[in-house]
Formats: sequence, structure tokens, C-alpha cells
Amino acid sequence: MTEQRQPAGDHGGLPSAVNQPSAINEPGPAPERREARRRRTPFHGWGAAVFGAVATAVVGTALHSQILYAQDASYPWGAAAAVLFALSVMVWAGLKARNVMTAGLTGVLAYVLVGLMALAPGTEPLIVTGTSAPVELPIAMAGRIWMIGLVPATLAAMLVCIWALKPRRAKA
Repeated sequence: MTEQRQPAGDHGGLPSAVNQPSAINEPGPAPERREARRRRTPFHGWGAAVFGAVATAVVGTALHSQILYAQDASYPWGAAAAVLFALSVMVWAGLKARNVMTAGLTGVLAYVLVGLMALAPGTEPLIVTGTSAPVELPIAMAGRIWMIGLVPATLAAMLVCIWALKPRRAKA
């Protein structure tokens, strides 16, 4: 009684057509169940969007008021850093959920939260977007950069997610 043996190695000595894994011989759940498991609910990624929006609004609002004063000029570098932080969080949320709309939802929710912080009904606002001073105050400029900058950051995050999640074609 002799057994037929194959040479050792990655391919087992057989042609590549024979060694390709098939759904029948593959261990694990049946292909129908695997496809059903891959389908996502319409609310998939909302947790990442809410978490990202809250983190963006809180950290960005704290960061946006950082201003560098050099001689007679002021540079609201904190507002630019806050917008870049918001962009990165939106991209993170979209890629974590593998859904472009999650990045957009993160941006919209962050914008709503930042708007509430700017309005601050009944208290002092956390974001100053305008004053009655005759000259433009740097803090008001920083507030406007932070609030308005969220819109292009949201659009840019969605474009980055579209590019990153696009299926790649195999090189021939």
C-alpha cells in the first residue's frame, strides 16, 4: 500500500489551477453566510462619526484660540491646526467604518456642535466670530477660520475617503 505523495513546498508540486482555494474546500462558514455577514446596516459607522465629531469639536475649539503674536502681526496658527485635526479625524472615521458618508456625517455633527459652542445660549460663547471693535481682533479671525474651515475640511475628508476606499484594479 503506497500513498501518492506530493513534493513539499508552497504549491505542493501541483499546477496553480489545482492549488487555488475553492469555496467548497475552504474551511469556515459557507459562502452565502460569509456574504450575509459582510453586509452592513444603514447605521454602520455612526458610533465612529459621533465619537469623532465630539472629539473634533472639543479639541478643535480648545486649539483654535492659540495665536502667535510676532511684532505687529498675529498668526492664528491654532485655527489652522484645529482644521487639520478635524480633517484627520473625519478621514479616520470614514476609513474605520469603510464608508465615505461616515466622514461626512462626522463633519456635519462637528459643525453643529461647534455652532452650538459659538452661540452658547445663556452663557459666554467659546468661539468668538465677531466683535464690535474697530479693528479686526485676532481671536475673531481665528473663530471664523475654525468655523468656516470645517466645511472644506469635511469635503476634503470625503474626497480622501473616496480615493482610499476605491477598489484597486490588479496590475497585469
